[in-house]
Formats: sequence, structure tokens, C-alpha cells
Amino acid sequence: MLFLSSCIFLSMPERKLSDEKLQLIEIIELSKDKLYEKAIEKCQEFMKDFPESEYYDIALLRLGEAFEGLIEQDYLQLIKDGRSEEEARKFFLGEYGHYQCWLEGSCGIQYNLECFKEMMEKFPESNYADEAAYHLIPWVCEYKGLPEGPLKEIGYIEKVLGEYPTSTLKPEMYYQIAYRLHILYEIYAFSPQSDLSNEVEAKKYHEKAFYFYRLALKQPVQSKFSKSAWKGLRKLEEGERIYIMQ
Repeated sequence: MLFLSSCIFLSMPERKLSDEKLQLIEIIELSKDKLYEKAIEKCQEFMKDFPESEYYDIALLRLGEAFEGLIEQDYLQLIKDGRSEEEARKFFLGEYGHYQCWLEGSCGIQYNLECFKEMMEKFPESNYADEAAYHLIPWVCEYKGLPEGPLKEIGYIEKVLGEYPTSTLKPEMYYQIAYRLHILYEIYAFSPQSDLSNEVEAKKYHEKAFYFYRLALKQPVQSKFSKSAWKGLRKLEEGERIYIMQ
């Protein structure tokens, strides 16, 4: 009995993770910490070292997200901080132009989405296909005070939701729909263009925005979009504008 008891408390030999899994964990951590340039390097290294990996789809997804993260962090944020678009563009391309995956146009610098396209082509049955499909939505860069832009985007989001009804991105998609419905309400309620003023349409989109904000709030409380949905709902109820300025 003493012998058996001593055996129970002997530490079990540790199971070593493969290099493949260790690299994948590192990629995920780098992405989480927003260290996008290092994440890009590790993703490319992973894809070179393990071309037949069962996790190749995840590496493709994280690589695409890292490229988008660079744009958000080192281009769009500079503009938000007061730099001119020209200055931000020059800085960004000076730092990251060598990746050769950027599109330049009236919408500014955008990622060409090649990783997400490749993922959907090679791994259409991936558990992460919903995320790639969401990244492939062709967002409208400027609504110009017209309803067509947000209506198109809502249609794209609803299509992804229809194809992936159990997606973990549902909280985000519900919020994004609510936000655009909120904008549609303001367009029809407050647009300076008389031909767009429509009380019936305004009421309809006000009710729909309210519904989708509430739908987003019904998702798990830990969702980072719960806070955004709550703020949006409060502004909607209190009449605080988010698009058409007073």
C-alpha cells in the first residue's frame, strides 16, 4: 500500500508539444498582443516549414489578419491622430511596402485579401471559413450621405450569417448590422437632402437598429462588442447622432 501510494504522487512525464504546435501558439499570442510584424514573420515561417500542416488554414487566417492589423495600427491610427492621409500613406509604405500586398485608391491603403481568398479556395470546409468569409466582405469606404452603401454592407453581412449560422463572429456581425441600421435611420430622419427625408423609413430603421443592438447584447457578456452595442443603443435612445451631424 505504501508503494502504491507513493506511485500516485509521482509526477507524470510531461507531454512535449511539437514544433508545429509551438509555432502556432506563438503566432496566436503575437496576434493577440498586436505584434503584427512579428506575427507575419512567424506565419510565413510556419507555412514554409509545415506546408502540409492541418493548421495551415489558421496560419493563413492569422497572416491576413496581421496585414490588416498593420493598416489599422500604422496607417489609419496615424490619420485618427491628426496626420494627413498623404503623410500616413508615405510612412506606411516606407515601412511595409516590401510586403507587396497593398491596394491604393480613393479608399486609401487596403490589404488585397489574398490570404483570405487562398484560405476559402483551399480550405472551404475549414472551421474558420466563416472568419475568412467575413474578412472578404467588400466594405464601402464612403457612404456620401446615401443609403445604398450601408444597405449593401448589411446584405453582405447577412449573407455570411446565412452561410455560417453558428459562427463565433455573430456578436460582431449583429453589432455591425445594428450600426449600419442606425446610420440608415439618421439618413432618412436628418439628411439635408429633402428627397431622402422619409419618416416611415426612419421609423423602420430605428426599430431595426434597436432590435439588432439588443440582439448583440444577448450574446455572451464577454464579447468585446457588447460594450459597443450598449453605447450604440444608448445613443439611439437618447437621439445622439453617430453619422448625420447637427
